[in-house]
Order: sequence, then structure tokens, then C-alpha cells
Amino acid sequence: MPSGKASESRAFQSPSRYIQGPGEIRNLPRFAAQYGKTALAIIDTFFYPEYSQRIPRMFEAAGMTAWTVEFSGASSDEALARLVDFCRTLPQIPDTFIGMGGGQTCDINKAVGATFGKAFFSVPTALTTDAPTSTHTIINNPHQQPRLMVHCKNPDYVVVDTEITVQSPAWMLVSGIGDALATYVEAQASFANNNVCNAGAGDYRPTLLGMAAARLSYDILLEKGRDAMRAARNHLRTPAYEDVVEATVLLSGLGFECTGVSIAHGLQAGFHVLPVKPLLHGTGVGYCTLVMLVIQNDTERLAQLFPFCRDIGLPVCTADLGLTPENRDAAIDALVEEVYGKRWNVTNVPFFFSADTLADAIRYLDAYAAEQR
Repeated sequence: MPSGKASESRAFQSPSRYIQGPGEIRNLPRFAAQYGKTALAIIDTFFYPEYSQRIPRMFEAAGMTAWTVEFSGASSDEALARLVDFCRTLPQIPDTFIGMGGGQTCDINKAVGATFGKAFFSVPTALTTDAPTSTHTIINNPHQQPRLMVHCKNPDYVVVDTEITVQSPAWMLVSGIGDALATYVEAQASFANNNVCNAGAGDYRPTLLGMAAARLSYDILLEKGRDAMRAARNHLRTPAYEDVVEATVLLSGLGFECTGVSIAHGLQAGFHVLPVKPLLHGTGVGYCTLVMLVIQNDTERLAQLFPFCRDIGLPVCTADLGLTPENRDAAIDALVEEVYGKRWNVTNVPFFFSADTLADAIRYLDAYAAEQR
């Protein structure tokens, strides 16, 4: 995610194809046939027992070959090296790479496919982040800030089988909504600061389409997010659920990549220093969006988003993150120290604010939350 001032030129990028709906996983052989006769499915541990059998059978029925490999753990340098080595043991390098699982599975699959210059597909099973559509992989090495590995293209296909995703735990969709909720708020701040957008690998500004995708995602979440969460908690695939899936995967994915990120993502990147159980990326980003609104003095939007976040299950105060009265102040100071002046996007806004202001905003949100109980 680049830093710098934009020129007059604009940029937009996206996956080649986006497919969403019930049972779409059955069409993977047809989609992959456009790139060759072989595929490797990198499958999350939870789904591996079933789909390590099912996917090869689907491809065999189509006159194709699919191999599978189990992926568990973080999208790290070690994991990437291990999977690249595994590919070299196959009869040939696959024509298509299919990542089936959560955000880190989709991310590591993109990295492996890009390593060999092949087609790669994202098949998200839990809608926790914007990862399925993006052109980059987040590398999460132990005890380090996340690092971006940027590829030469976005996924060739993003296939969201909502018969699968609706069966995932509802708290995973909470994370996806949290990640998406920040998209338009950060896009506006980045645009106002004339920062380059994430698309195009140059000094480009966002297109109108990129900003519109971010705004549409935001509007759908606020209108239908509560209904979608009710459906997700009961594993029911409703029109509202389908709309929010599109808002969290496609629209937010296009929105963040074709605009820019700001305080919410920059602050969340330091959460590894907090003395709490690790949170899903989007869960932290959703909370940090509220902190960002405090810093921007956007009281109207804070009053709108705070009850929404609380209602769907996003954290709205440091206690919700897992901090206690005994460790709260030290943890806030450590978090601010970790990101301020070290993560450029923390200050990707059109005004100056100090590290003390960032710390005070976190504490203010605690006070605000206490009054809303």
C-alpha cells in the first residue's frame, strides 16, 4: 500500500472474474479449463478432509487433473517456501492455483501462483477480510509487523460459494464487515490527503469507480448489515446476506485497493503488541475505524457507526479488545509507540495530529462507550 502524492492520472484494477452464489464451487473445473488441464488446490485444514477428495473428482470428471495440499497456519515466508517446494515435487507445475479457505489461505495461494507466473483463483470459505480480490499477499511472520508482497495481477477468478460461506461461524462475517466498514471512511481521508491509490503501482489517484465502489459497500453494510448478521447467525442464505457478502468481498475489495487506507489499517497493524488474544484482522480494523472518527472529529458518523458496530458484535472499547484496567494504559502507549511515525498510513489524513492525540482518541472512545451502555 503506497505512500506519496498523486498526479492527475487515475488507476483502477480488479479481479478478471467475480462469481458469487450457491453451489458455484462445482464450476471450478470449467473456470480453470481456460488456463490449462491441471490445478493445485491449497485448502484450509478445516475443509481439507472433504475437499481434498471432492475437488480431484470434479476435475477428473471434466477430463482434467487436480492435486491438493493442506494449508494450516499463517501466511508467512516459511509457508510460502514450503508450498513452492511442494509444487516442484508434482509431475508438472499446475496451470491454475486455487486457494480455498480464509484470508490467509487466499493470500498464500496468490503468492504461490504468482511465483510460478500462473493463474490463481480465490475461493473464500469465511468472509473475514478483503483478501480474496486483492493483488497482494500479507506476510505474517511471527513477532513482526505485517508485510505486503505485491503481485503483477489480481486473482483471475474469485469464486464465492455462499452455500459454504453461510455455514461458517457468524463471528467471521463480523470481521469481514469490520474490514469493509473502514473502506469508504479511509478512502475519503486518503483522497482528501491526495495520497496515491493502491492501484496501478504508480503515482495515480483513485478513479470515480473506485470511490463509488467504496461508498456502495459502506451504504449496503449500514442498510443490510444487521439483517445479514441475523441470517449468518442462523446459517440462512437470504437476499440481505448475499448483498452483504458482495459488499464485504467484491465492493470493499475493489474499494480499498482502488482508493487508499488510513488510520484504521495503520493502527490495527500494531495490535500484535497488545497483551490480548489475537483478533481477526477485520475485527481490529472495525474498532480502529471508530478511533479514526474520533481523531477526525466526525461526531455525526461516530454516532451512526458506534451502535452499528456494537449491534453486529465488533469491539467498541479496549475492554472488548481484551484489555483490563490494570494493563490498559501501558497497552495503549505501547500500541501508539508501535505505529505512530512507523506506519505511514496512520497519518494519511489531510491534517496533522500527534501521538498523544492518537492515544487520547483511544481513551476517549472508552469513555464514549461507557456512556452508551
